[in-house]
Amino acid sequence: MLFNYTIDGFENIQHQDYFALQQINRKLLSLYRSYGYHQISTPTFETYDLYVNEDSIPSDDLFKLVNHQGKVLVLKPDATLPVTRMAAMNHPNNDDIIKFSYETNIYRNFSSPEIIKKEITQIGIEYFGNDNPECDAEVIAMAIQSLLINDINDVHIDLGHVGFINFLFDDLAFSAKEKATLFKYIENKNIGDITDYLNKLTLPEDKKAIILKLPLLYGKPIDVLNTMKALCINDKMRQVVKNISEIYAHLDLIGLAEYVSFDLGFTNQMNYYSDINFKGYINSCGEPVISGGRYNHLSEKFGIPRPACGFAIDLLKVIDYMEQHQLRPCDNATIHVIFYEKNDKLTAYQLADELRQADKIAEVFMIKSTLADQVNKLHQNPLYKNANIYYLSQKKLFLEQNDEFFAIDTIFAKSEVK
Repeated sequence: MLFNYTIDGFENIQHQDYFALQQINRKLLSLYRSYGYHQISTPTFETYDLYVNEDSIPSDDLFKLVNHQGKVLVLKPDATLPVTRMAAMNHPNNDDIIKFSYETNIYRNFSSPEIIKKEITQIGIEYFGNDNPECDAEVIAMAIQSLLINDINDVHIDLGHVGFINFLFDDLAFSAKEKATLFKYIENKNIGDITDYLNKLTLPEDKKAIILKLPLLYGKPIDVLNTMKALCINDKMRQVVKNISEIYAHLDLIGLAEYVSFDLGFTNQMNYYSDINFKGYINSCGEPVISGGRYNHLSEKFGIPRPACGFAIDLLKVIDYMEQHQLRPCDNATIHVIFYEKNDKLTAYQLADELRQADKIAEVFMIKSTLADQVNKLHQNPLYKNANIYYLSQKKLFLEQNDEFFAIDTIFAKSEVK
């Protein structure tokens, strides 16, 4: 019957995971702040108009509702767009350097049966006003360090660039349909389908040969860069190679290059990415836990042309991994539980207050049935697995150990059991 009150795609966060979530959030926000990122928050509801022309998020994937004024609202389906709007509203000078961090939930009514979760807890950063490779490298470095500081070392970043293949296709004057078809085949690294499709097009053989090498542009950065250089047919493609080379050199300089591989063939549903894009993986997990990239034109939507780069982490995916590998932060705090007789109520509450003032957790319960029954129920409750249990009677204090109670002089000295 309880399942009648749950919704597919939305899940409770148990107290163990919530404790871990808070610990990880605190650690990550502290990391981002140390690099100058200011934490902000945007509303849970957004206007439908904000997303109506964004073909990166299909209208059917939005949770929509109508407010009392007849305005169509949506549950926030993406974090980057509202953060970009906030930057545009509060910093109209497009030369401003703006660094924001955030922690939020986003909501997607995914139509695909393969995607079950409809509420995603994200934390991320957005860096506005800097289009230098050092900015991209800092954002990628933050993504890597976000996993490393949580003792997740088995990580890698797949770094791509939206421009390299697009600039090639632009030069070959492909139609939008031809581009979309080839992008799909290249992302799936399907050489056979690419060959069949190219045979239907009127193209010089040397250009077909270049396209057939695009699905192979993944792996060790230096090897991929050398292949990319050989495939360039215009200056824009050469500029991409130069840009991505400088980003990699910066990551190498700060000691993070070992976590980076190149993949020029993948795409991202969020098609506002204009230059680099990347995904972060924990190597034993199939799906990416980080997604990010550069979006130099998104702010133009709000009348402020401003380059930007950022990423978001799917926090609950990370916590799932940490739990499976015994890395999840655990709440091991001791709870001090005082059972008292009715006449000792004032003393019990005074003792609890003394404990709380000493930054300890304290709870008090008056004995209703028998002390043994109440202590037994507490032992069976996993929320009290780390409890110190006391019994207060006629102003004398006792500590429970192995179902027996021993007199003690003070609640702060467990070791002085007599």
